[in-house]
Amino acid sequence: MHAPVVLFGPSHLAVLAVIVLSSVILVVLARRSPGGVASRDIAVCLSGLLLLNKVAVYATIYVTGEFDLPDALPMHLCDWSAIAAIIALLWRKQLAFELAYFWGLGGTLQATLTPDLRFDFPDIRFLTFFISHGGTLVAIVFLTLGMRMRPYPMSLVRIFIWSNIYLAAAGTVDFLLGSNYGYLRHKPLNPSLLDYLGPWPFYILSLEGIALLSYLVYYTPFFIADLVEKAGFHKNASR
Repeated sequence: MHAPVVLFGPSHLAVLAVIVLSSVILVVLARRSPGGVASRDIAVCLSGLLLLNKVAVYATIYVTGEFDLPDALPMHLCDWSAIAAIIALLWRKQLAFELAYFWGLGGTLQATLTPDLRFDFPDIRFLTFFISHGGTLVAIVFLTLGMRMRPYPMSLVRIFIWSNIYLAAAGTVDFLLGSNYGYLRHKPLNPSLLDYLGPWPFYILSLEGIALLSYLVYYTPFFIADLVEKAGFHKNASR
């Protein structure tokens, strides 16, 4: 019988510490990189790690006989966030960064803090889960603080549109295959934010408002930085 991951147990806390430490180290290396050489190498390595991990996920479910097409598609929001992060790492695409940034902080971070996972360390599925989710979060921090990418006001419009595109796509797949991508058919088995948003289907409607609010929150640091920079510019210009 598989032992489920213990929420904020020793293995979970260790993983969270590794994510934070890795983010700090990679940002420092990127900031100290002359000509961005280290930054490019880090970006390639991070994207390679995420891609190889996805291969390991499919190899694992195939070997263990757990491959089930309805549940094996990359249709969770965290999957889309990881794909966007890979594209942003390799090609510095602004839209890909925006999707990774907002989806990662709004969804992947939640999944990392409250994992819907039936396996604890050292099970391979524990490792692939946290490499995927933790690697995406590290990539977001690296892109933002190390590569100095950032969202803009129109990013809020684009992310809201793409979030509804995801909901439509996930809902269609759920309807056709009987899966539960986006947790649109039922809530996760483990405790999560969805437990406080009412019963199905009302929690789905609540998610729209929470998503928009979270996007505004995650954009706030850049909004404040722009205000401070603008105020400093006007102050210098008036001298």
